[in-house]
Amino acid sequence: MHIRGLGIRRRLFCLTLVASACGGASDRPRDFADAGQPIETPSPSCTSGPGASETVLAPTLATTIVDSFHENWLASPSVADLDGDGSIEIVLARAGRLSAWHADGSELWHADLDGRIWASPVVADLLPDEAGLEVAVSSRDAILLFDAKGALSPGYPFTWQDELRSLAAGDIDGDGRLELVAVTTSPLEGNGQRDIIIAIETENAKLVDGFPANTSGSSGCDDACYVTGGYDQNVAVGDVNGDGKADIFATQDNAYLSLHEGNGAAFPAASIFEGRQFFPGIRFLHDYAEAQQGYADDEDTANQAHFTNSAPAIADIDDDGVPDLVVLASVQNAAQSDRERGVGLWALHNDGTRLAGWEEPFHAAGFLSGLWDFEGTNVVAATNQVSVVNLDPDRPGLEMIFAGFDGRIHAVDAQKQEMWNYGYTNDDRVLTTGVAVADLSNDGRPEIIFASYSPDDDKSQLFILSGGGQELHTIALPDRGAMAVPTIADADGDGSLDIVVALKGGGDGQAQALVYSMAGAGDLCLLWPTGRGNLLRNGFVAPK
Repeated sequence: MHIRGLGIRRRLFCLTLVASACGGASDRPRDFADAGQPIETPSPSCTSGPGASETVLAPTLATTIVDSFHENWLASPSVADLDGDGSIEIVLARAGRLSAWHADGSELWHADLDGRIWASPVVADLLPDEAGLEVAVSSRDAILLFDAKGALSPGYPFTWQDELRSLAAGDIDGDGRLELVAVTTSPLEGNGQRDIIIAIETENAKLVDGFPANTSGSSGCDDACYVTGGYDQNVAVGDVNGDGKADIFATQDNAYLSLHEGNGAAFPAASIFEGRQFFPGIRFLHDYAEAQQGYADDEDTANQAHFTNSAPAIADIDDDGVPDLVVLASVQNAAQSDRERGVGLWALHNDGTRLAGWEEPFHAAGFLSGLWDFEGTNVVAATNQVSVVNLDPDRPGLEMIFAGFDGRIHAVDAQKQEMWNYGYTNDDRVLTTGVAVADLSNDGRPEIIFASYSPDDDKSQLFILSGGGQELHTIALPDRGAMAVPTIADADGDGSLDIVVALKGGGDGQAQALVYSMAGAGDLCLLWPTGRGNLLRNGFVAPK
């Protein structure tokens, strides 16, 4: 097994990396008096099922999956019947190994790879002419496609720019078949442009026409398209403009964003942005007027976004029938001398303008930790990931749930009003990367499920919250916990949901994953059941 070193995940324009402070209290905050009370559990947003109950039972550990020496990074498990035989598989993507298991802990197959798999595996019918489902992963500079039995598909691996930390699937060219889209940490440079997005046809691992978009000229970008690398699941794929083809929304290690059609063309910027013809030229300063002029009047005090580790979403949050761009960013001053200003939640139109009421992003300004990797470990900083769901049907539009840098989970509605927040830690060495959302008691009311992680042993937990932010259950996780978002699915085929947690692991004979059973929980309400929302890993919520 070959695993390259961690490297510096956050280049942040080449400024010196500093480690987060060590120590701090290890107990989680138990009261909410300093940051807003949880609300009553919202009305049902889904259809209820048999045996519906307002009581969410505690998860029961059913299986521990054990392997050796393969660490997890940010890859959520995939749960699916790969070969169509009626038996469900759990796919785990780790450093140097892709493997498929049954929920009883028996391994079906594995494939050893040359590098770590950072992002969650894509599982779908990627080759419609072949039997079963396929599994796609990115491992360092390679995209690989495996069939249901674990055999590498002809034409793979496809290699590009190291490291490909983002992978998603969508039909970007409208041919009725899914393509694979990846984002790299290391931009390709040429013809005065830079590219971080690559897209390939699944059946032959050939480039989709128009990619790479900027260096080939397909995007049309001028010298005001500011592109640099993306470091953590930085892509969403979905139809943004209603033409029936999926578009590509990519975040990156600066205050700019990329948005391309499936043929590579960059989306135009609204005329209010001075001197900016294309969406990738818009600087996302918090102050809307300053964003339109393209610079801050006082760079020491002005807030701006930084999208290094932003895992974006595409969803119609205001319920107008048109998908919006939703992204959680870290907040820094425009001079980049003060980076610990919390997180900002953005809601945008596809021309870079902001939704009504969102003229400035929602700003959770508190800072405990999460911006910096834990130096000298393979434990990385927080993913700025947002889950978009219908959490409260009595509120217009959709709701957004995310972790701040303040040790808290925040829920914000489509009107930019914070519904509640929940403190899961006050330890600056404990983090989470994001939440899953699913109904665990068949009453039509979804719960929030997430895991914490730490470079220190025995500080991490699995959490279940009500839709109103009340703590329902916490379960201690072993070792360093889980950096990946848990997956909620029926992993053992018994008709009830399970929670599958991919542990950081990495030692000889250490647990790789834990399967918790949720007795009586059906699959009628899986709103955001895994990392990036679904097994296409595309962060896309289709409009009603």
